[in-house]
Amino acid sequence: MYGNTPGGDNKGGMHPQDLKNLVMFFIIAALIYFSYDAFVARPQMEAVKQQRIAQQAEQIKIETQEKAPPRTRDEILADVSRVKISNNKVYGTISTKGARIDDIALKEYYETIEHKQNVVVLSPNNTEFPRHVMHGWVSDNKTPLPGDDTVWQVSGNATLTTQTPVTLVWDNGAGLRFENTYSIDDLYVITLKQSVTNNSAAPVTLHAYGLVSQTGLRPGFIPNWVAHEGPVGYAGDELHQVSYKALLKDGRQEFDGNAGWSGITDKYWLTALMPPQQQDVHYNYRYSGVKPARGQKLTGKFQIDYTSAPLTVEAGQTTSVESHLFVGAKKVLMLENYGKQLGVPKFDLAVDFGWFWFMTKPFFMVLHYLGIYVGVALAMIILTMTIRMAVFPLTAISYRSFAKMKIISPEVANLRQIHGQDKAALQAALVELYQREGVNPMSGCLPIVVQIPIFFSLYKVLVTTIEMRQAPFFGWIHDMSAPDPTSIFNLFGLIPWTPPSFLHVGVWPCMMLIAFLIQKKLNPPPQDQLQRDMATYFPFLMTYMMSQFASGLVIYWTLSAYIGVAQQIYIMKSLGVPIYLFGEYDKEKTVEKQVEKGPSVHPLVGLAEKEAEEALFGDDDPNKPVTSVSMPKRRPKKKK
Repeated sequence: MYGNTPGGDNKGGMHPQDLKNLVMFFIIAALIYFSYDAFVARPQMEAVKQQRIAQQAEQIKIETQEKAPPRTRDEILADVSRVKISNNKVYGTISTKGARIDDIALKEYYETIEHKQNVVVLSPNNTEFPRHVMHGWVSDNKTPLPGDDTVWQVSGNATLTTQTPVTLVWDNGAGLRFENTYSIDDLYVITLKQSVTNNSAAPVTLHAYGLVSQTGLRPGFIPNWVAHEGPVGYAGDELHQVSYKALLKDGRQEFDGNAGWSGITDKYWLTALMPPQQQDVHYNYRYSGVKPARGQKLTGKFQIDYTSAPLTVEAGQTTSVESHLFVGAKKVLMLENYGKQLGVPKFDLAVDFGWFWFMTKPFFMVLHYLGIYVGVALAMIILTMTIRMAVFPLTAISYRSFAKMKIISPEVANLRQIHGQDKAALQAALVELYQREGVNPMSGCLPIVVQIPIFFSLYKVLVTTIEMRQAPFFGWIHDMSAPDPTSIFNLFGLIPWTPPSFLHVGVWPCMMLIAFLIQKKLNPPPQDQLQRDMATYFPFLMTYMMSQFASGLVIYWTLSAYIGVAQQIYIMKSLGVPIYLFGEYDKEKTVEKQVEKGPSVHPLVGLAEKEAEEALFGDDDPNKPVTSVSMPKRRPKKKK
């Protein structure tokens, strides 16, 4: 019986053999466990660990390669044999591999006003911002044609200048010899003559093509509504401005036309293909690559290309096609001249003058030609004075109306005192007063409406035209296309601290604010609280907003405001209206307090309603002459 031992009762206890078996089980289990751990698990874990280490090392290597400083542009340019390009305006090279024009810089333009680095328009692959131009042939059959990796041979001159064209040749080994002959003018146009000699026994049909390829977006690119940047062209009697965003969404857009051009434009620089004119050409605007998620860098390629009409090369014959390439600054008059010389329609539309082009272009012409003789700074002052004189007949109407409203301020105060909180009675009384005194509040809006297109047109000129880029004004303004660099928050440079960009409220915006505050003093008190608040806070809001705009625009607006102040003071004095720039007219102060406490009224609305009622139903008083908002009844002159 379990538990019984010779020496006594062990009932309920473990049998010694069972205890021995249990101990042996634990020992064997421990041996198996440690053996498995030592000879199986640990080697496997070590192998997995080493694999992970290798994977991590490979990932680190890849990331290191990706984060490693890119090779310099000069090192990349030295990878292949190149043909030099040089004239008075540009310098660069053509790669013999693929016959790519991928290296063009501008001699006269620099990235900053310090003139340390020339503007680069075309740059080879693997640089910070790759963009290149390439021409070639496509065919419907399997004829060997030159491509991206084709190495062309230089025939003759090795440097492209205005006096020395350059020819690149390639033989496909199947009877076709291709030649690209490049010539360049004094400015920014390269002319390419593509020739095909057919030494085979059968005719071949080819299509000439040209393309502009760009990887990613230019550093610092910010899409805006002021000036179009991206794919652009003119085909089918229509201007095509295709945004990068649209190509990312659609992937591809196509156009047809027998005369036109296409390319990619930056704010000031243009790369444009001008295919053979007066023949059917098919244009493609496309994007290829992964669409980046929000916040990720765009690494895909934008390509603008054209394919010309079919060209048949008979056996033993040579056929050529000529096209042009523009790579340079978007100077308006120069683009117009190129359009006329080369027969390319609407080439000057590469400069985005916008909806108000009929005003923008005249403003540009004035600044351009005046700038030639007196400098851009004086040209800006003259243009401002000219515009103010041109709109003076309209502003004079506004100023006279404002002056009359200041004259009747005592009567307005009396009416508010009489009617108190009775809004309907007060509004009716004010309408009658305005009609009797010949006051039209609407006349103050007309000059503002007229000046809105002037404002936007001038802004377009300053921001989009290369002629205004880095154009200096007097004093500290070295670039009228950029915001005023000073800031009131460091006392305009007296404190050695550089405020963030959103705090750059410079000298010119502050001078503009002073003009706004003077105008507020000259204008009549508003008749409702909303207008009063706008008159109080709008000058400060406008000053902050304008401080981020091109300084040339702020200079124009400031000078225009001071001229307007002088004109308004002149008209007020001619009408005998008191002027209080550093004080407050008692009656106006009373009106402002009454507006704050009393009801808000809108006499202009009342005038319009009354005019509508009289037009529809007639006046109850047949002897009363008809009045209108635009031509109110005037007060008869008092006899002396």
